[in-house]
Formats: sequence, C-alpha cells, structure tokens
Amino acid sequence: MDLRDLRVFVTIAETGSLAAAGKVLHMSSPSLSARLRDLEDELATVLFERWARGLTLTEQGREFQTHAYAILKQAEDAKASMLSRDKPPIGTVRFGVPGSLVGLLTVRLIESCLERLPQVRLRVVESMSGYIANWLREGTLDAAIIFGGGAANDRSASLQAIAEEDLYVGTYDLPSIAPYLTDKGEIRMRDVRHLRLVMPGPEHGLRLLVEATARRHSVPLNVVMEVDASPQIFALIRRGHGATICSLAARHPGSMVSSADNGQLHTFRVVEPGFRRTVYLATPLNRPSSRATLAVAQLAVETLLASAASDEWKARRVPNGAAGF
Repeated sequence: MDLRDLRVFVTIAETGSLAAAGKVLHMSSPSLSARLRDLEDELATVLFERWARGLTLTEQGREFQTHAYAILKQAEDAKASMLSRDKPPIGTVRFGVPGSLVGLLTVRLIESCLERLPQVRLRVVESMSGYIANWLREGTLDAAIIFGGGAANDRSASLQAIAEEDLYVGTYDLPSIAPYLTDKGEIRMRDVRHLRLVMPGPEHGLRLLVEATARRHSVPLNVVMEVDASPQIFALIRRGHGATICSLAARHPGSMVSSADNGQLHTFRVVEPGFRRTVYLATPLNRPSSRATLAVAQLAVETLLASAASDEWKARRVPNGAAGF
C-alpha cells in the first residue's frame, strides 16, 4: 500500500463510482478496480459495497477512510514544510469552530488568513464543540477551538487556554424569565430550576459542564428537549419551547443562531455562582502540526483575544494562555 493507493481509495469514496474517480485521477476504470481489489486483499476486508449505480463505503471502509485522510494530510504537510522552510507557510488547514463563536471568529479569521497567509488554503468547519473534538482526534481537522467540558477532557489533544466566559440564559419569551431576574438583570442559578430548558444531549461539553455545576450547588435542571444542533435549539426556543444556556457570543449578528433569527434573543447572565467555561485552542497530539496549521491557530487566538473584552462577548483573557504559543 502506498500513497497512490490511498488517493485512489479516497477519490472513489468521495465520487461514489469508478468512472467518476477515473475522470478525476485520469485513470481507467479497470485500473482503478484492480488497485482497489489489491488494497482490499492487503487489508483483508471489503471497503466498498458494489451496486449497479456505484459504490458505497462499508463500515470498515469508513474506518479506513479516517486513516487515509490523516495519512494523506500528513504527507501533504511534510512536503509543504520541506518546500517552504525559508518561505511563508503553505498548505491546507482544516480548522474547527464551535457554532456560538462563528460570528466572532470565522469571517475575521478567513480575512486575516487571506491577508497574512496568502499561500495557506483555509477551510473552516463549524459544529458543536463535542463533534469538533472527535473530528480533531480522527484527523478530519488539523486544529480547532473547543470549550471546556467533555471535549476538553480528551487526552488526544494539546489544549491551550485562551479565555473564560460566563454563560447566559437565552430566551425569546421575556415574560417567562422576568419573575426571576435580579435588579441587575441577571438570574440566580437557584432560579434556573424554574425554567424549561432546551439543551444538547448529555454527552456534549456544554451540557456536562452545566449539569455538573448545578449538581454541585444542588440545583435540579428541567431539561425538556435535547437537540445536538445549535440552530435547532434556538429555533425551538424561538417557537416558545422554553430557554437554553448559551454563550453571549450567540447574539453576534454573524453567529449560526442569529443568522436565522426572526426575533430578539434575550440573554441574562447566570450568577450566584453562575456557569463558566474555558475556551481552548486544540491541536492533535497523535500527529505533528504543520507550519501552516500553527500559523492559522495563532491568528485564531489573536482574533478571539481581540474580541474577548468586547460587549459582543465579554470574556476574560486567561493569564499566560495561548497567546504567542
């Protein structure tokens, strides 16, 4: 098995047929079929289900695809590193950003990359922090921003703290929250028990952090719905199904939440003692990071730190954190 075999396998998986893969690789279908058979023989497994209209990955094929992507990316990074030792970073970087920080980070990071790293091709992937951590571990991502909680306990990643943020109750139904607000427009943790909450599932970092903090202070939570997608969480509370716990950054006009918002999201900081989480830069421990990846990661840290003290986020910079890593 060599890199050519891996490229053949990945291209077939992405195109779904030998004919389509052949056009991309400029190879005949019989040649691709022979390479694929040899690869399956070497791995002693079936990588694709053969159908009249094409091919689909088997379970073993999907597992091997993760390894193939990681190996090909490492080979690409190694080549780029050698070719650009005395030049600006070059290469492709796949960078993960949690949904609530999309508005603060994504556009600014892309523009900074275009200006300062013109030979780097940046792909930003947006999702929940838990999914991002999994993709980083599997090799689908090269670096990412993740939150404290379950994702931050992943020992396969190097974590460097950037900032700490307070969490807020988010709702569109102001009358349902009003009885529990303090004179400062905040809500005490003990009063969160009265709210109907729409939250991600119990395996996600935000849910783990909120429940662990509430449990330590003997505050039961009334989670009435579980949805593992931020836009749908806010769509549900916009339709009157309760409130959620979120970052203040979710109100940013460019966020995944606000981009589809038809009304005003009201946010109230949770106090006494409140919910707090740390924002980390994550890079993989099981493979080296390219110069391009490290350069993009530095830009991401700089961008977030520039936004930390703003009214749109109100986060606190972590002393001796990831700046200048």
